Amino acid sequence: MTLDLDKTTSSVVIEGLITNEVGKNYVKISKSSNFYETGSTERITNAVVKLSNDTGEEVMLAHNPSGEKKLNGFYFTSPTFKGEIGRTYTISVTIGSQMYEAQDELLPVTKIDSLSYGINDIEEEDPEKGGRFYEALLFTKEPKETKDYYLFKFYRNDTLTYSNDTDVYFANDEGIGDKIEGFPSPVYYSLNDTATVEMYSISRNAFLFYNDLANLLNGDGGMFSPPPANPRTNWSNGALGFFQASAVSREKIIIKNKK
Repeated sequence: MTLDLDKTTSSVVIEGLITNEVGKNYVKISKSSNFYETGSTERITNAVVKLSNDTGEEVMLAHNPSGEKKLNGFYFTSPTFKGEIGRTYTISVTIGSQMYEAQDELLPVTKIDSLSYGINDIEEEDPEKGGRFYEALLFTKEPKETKDYYLFKFYRNDTLTYSNDTDVYFANDEGIGDKIEGFPSPVYYSLNDTATVEMYSISRNAFLFYNDLANLLNGDGGMFSPPPANPRTNWSNGALGFFQASAVSREKIIIKNKK
């Protein structure tokens, strides 16, 4: 049997994030593209998006209130909204006659105690890095009494940055241990750069989603690799993507001189 990769069925893709901070709460809705298709995916701009929690509170999300073209397909809560730790949130998305739902719990996050920085000796010898051979060093303690999962984001001068385009930085508490003492960032910095580290609490379902996503992005496609498959999702009715509820801890440091 030969698969026609140019004529795959388009699916609804919904990416959502609710945090305990204002300004970081949105849902992005688009359609999947064919295997060989390049360019941006089609955005869905006529959905009805409702957020509720386990106390019965409900809020509606508005499509692209600023009218910026790059935000087409993005739906936002009010600027003052923020999620509450311990609450379970449900998103419902209605597109025409179809409704999609997903649910996630907003769990507490381990607070980042501090950041430092140091020189990575290997990177210092690589001129192609453009002088970026400082690494941010993360210090925190991990609670023993709970089972925890985390997503990490690293910023260079307010720009979200990856060591490789296919990287996904996530971990569970087994990988972290009881405490982190100088865990090095996977991205590098120059003198006078501002290094920012964000640590997100995620549920076990979100951990599984990111694990699937990392395997999909970094699979070599060889004969011993499993066939590609969409990451596990918490959306109903065949939608792809994931709805994530997270608490956020954040620290930043300016790289001032060699240590």
